[in-house]
Amino acid sequence: YSEAASEIMPHAWKPGPQMQLLKKQLDALQDGATIVMLAPPNPYRCPPGPYERASCMAHVLKAKGHTRSKIVIIDPKDRFSKMAVFQEGWQKHYPGMIEWMDPKMHGGVKSIDAKAMTVTTDFETIKADLVNVIPAQMAGKVARDAGLTNQTGYCPIDAANMRSAIDPNIYVLGDASIAGAMPKSAFAANSQAKVVAMAVRGELAGSRTFPARYANTCWSVIQTNDTIKVGGRYEPKEGAIAEVEGFVSKPGEDAGVRVQTTEENMGWYAGIVADIFA
Repeated sequence: YSEAASEIMPHAWKPGPQMQLLKKQLDALQDGATIVMLAPPNPYRCPPGPYERASCMAHVLKAKGHTRSKIVIIDPKDRFSKMAVFQEGWQKHYPGMIEWMDPKMHGGVKSIDAKAMTVTTDFETIKADLVNVIPAQMAGKVARDAGLTNQTGYCPIDAANMRSAIDPNIYVLGDASIAGAMPKSAFAANSQAKVVAMAVRGELAGSRTFPARYANTCWSVIQTNDTIKVGGRYEPKEGAIAEVEGFVSKPGEDAGVRVQTTEENMGWYAGIVADIFA
């Protein structure tokens, strides 16, 4: 996989031309098309993201009456975030349209061919009409060039305040950091930013600081008014950020609960936009 290949098999894992390309390719598909998604290994930005994307793609296809189309997710992981409720939702809303393959089912990806639009695993070669390759990830170039990463490709930090474990003059938060049990999400980064702001203010102004408390929630839309979530509260423990309380949507939840979760999701989005740009 290369930058050139991404112009044919987009990753679309950040806003801009890549997402526009993926949408253009999706809109051009005919009924009966095959989409192959290569999910990334942990850790990566937005753990539920590939599976919410598959849900959104299926929603678009179904709305056009393209129910003979199929989305094949080739995953290097044995499990994924909110797996039980995603799979329940796929069966309910998009029966037969989304197939998830764990390593036992595909044996590993051997190669991709952007010109031929094929993905070859240990067991088969799949010819696709659209291929979405979400590659393995690491901290950004600025962090790597600054020498803030370790052998994982991410930045180790002090769990008490997100200060770099390599350079004490720098704080690292969000996707680039090794944040223990916290996932790489916008909610998590915003929560970490508040801890960093308190630490920096305390250091510069001598103001009082409090023990770090972190939080996260990730919502995923499976279908209109069917939204699921996962999240928790986190604290520093034994040098790492540890989960002290967690929650996740359950299979079989009442439709009213999912509508409420949808409204909660939209409320959070409005709130975080106001918080960041106020």
